[in-house]
Amino acid sequence: MYWLVKQDKKKYVWGLAVVTLIAIVGIIVSQKASKVAIENYKQHQIDAREIEKENQRDSLQDSLPTQ
Repeated sequence: MYWLVKQDKKKYVWGLAVVTLIAIVGIIVSQKASKVAIENYKQHQIDAREIEKENQRDSLQDSLPTQ
């Protein structure tokens, strides 16, 4: 392995740079996706609470005696 690196140092450096760049881009994309997932989860909780309140309101109206 060392002999191969010694023979093609330019290719080794370029390869290392490409792998490093791919890793950095992967980390950035992963963090962005995590933020979006957290925002979606929070919005889902808000929506679920609103739906639950509407269902409770509807069930209370249905249980009231009609005249």
